[in-house]
Amino acid sequence: MSKNDLAKEEAPERFDQYLEQLRSIVEKMEQGGLGLEDSLRLFEQGIGLSRRLFGILNRAEGQVEELLATMERIPFNKEDD
Repeated sequence: MSKNDLAKEEAPERFDQYLEQLRSIVEKMEQGGLGLEDSLRLFEQGIGLSRRLFGILNRAEGQVEELLATMERIPFNKEDD
């Protein structure tokens, strides 16, 4: 997978999709009844999704911090009535 493919795959627009997939995995595991092989496979998928979600959140946090750092301060002048 190329770097561009990875960037597209981990785009903020996919956050909700990844979160829903992770929720589905958690539900399946909580229901029980899975064999060891299936449990390990789902756990591995869940870890991968968690890493993607944290990556998206960390990039979003960085963008917010960058925007706040570069934001010009607007003076607040109270108008006299």
